[in-house]
Amino acid sequence: MKKTFIFTSIALTSLLLGGCLPTPKKKSSSSGSDTPSQSTVVPVSGSGATSVDPGDYYASITDDMTGDTLLKALRDLNKARKTGEVGYGNMGTTATKMYKYTDYDPDTVKYDAKGQPYGTVIISFYSGNKMTSFNREHVWPQTHGGTRVEHDIHMPRPTIPSENSSRGHSFYIEGMKSKSNDGWDPAMEDFGKEDYRGDSARIIFYCMVANSTLTLVDDGSRSSDTSNNEMGVISDMLSWNLRYAVQDREQRRNAGAQYLQGNRNPFIDHPEYACRIWSGFNSKTQQICSSQS
Repeated sequence: MKKTFIFTSIALTSLLLGGCLPTPKKKSSSSGSDTPSQSTVVPVSGSGATSVDPGDYYASITDDMTGDTLLKALRDLNKARKTGEVGYGNMGTTATKMYKYTDYDPDTVKYDAKGQPYGTVIISFYSGNKMTSFNREHVWPQTHGGTRVEHDIHMPRPTIPSENSSRGHSFYIEGMKSKSNDGWDPAMEDFGKEDYRGDSARIIFYCMVANSTLTLVDDGSRSSDTSNNEMGVISDMLSWNLRYAVQDREQRRNAGAQYLQGNRNPFIDHPEYACRIWSGFNSKTQQICSSQS
């Protein structure tokens, strides 16, 4: 072992003196660079991701906060961090617009002049199909009050038109596939991928942080009622949030949204916040959330 160490040290010293070690390449400052800035982590693709706490973003959120206290604290944090909203029109319907920062195919990643990753192909919500033109899906439907959060890029998602039309303005209800808006589950469609249940739930929970006039309910029969800015059903979404881990695509999306608007979806970074807020909604939600502890 000792002889090996001496040889390695001598060899390294020789390389240094001889100038044989490669010098790092400088990052190009031009737009559309393929090189990330030093502070940028190259995004990866995969089936799941571990939730993260980016720096001190959640420093104001303490472990003893629950229920309305935690919800209010997250609303205050969101308001303090948000520098603006992208705007529904600015999100666009092609891969050259703002979704290139939030919903891109990581196999097409490039970097802008600030070192922020983006992509030239967009991934469709619910199916994961690749596309360069698309519709925008209101995860919180317009007729249930989604217009109140549609300018916030954390909520509308790019989708293939035929996939977008399958849901209507239905609540999320597990096991349902209905065009009459009685309830809808992305996993019940031929194109749907089951783990998008988790993405859907965490976006709905974010909307409750982003706008205090929206309401969650646990009554599936209200799915056709468009008069009260309600969305459901909360018990299924709490279950989805627990059963389907945060995905790499959600982490990329959160980073891109923060780049554009300054704020993050806290339920992507801390999915446990959902049960800390809504576990006491009713006996069913209590039972679902008890599996988390």
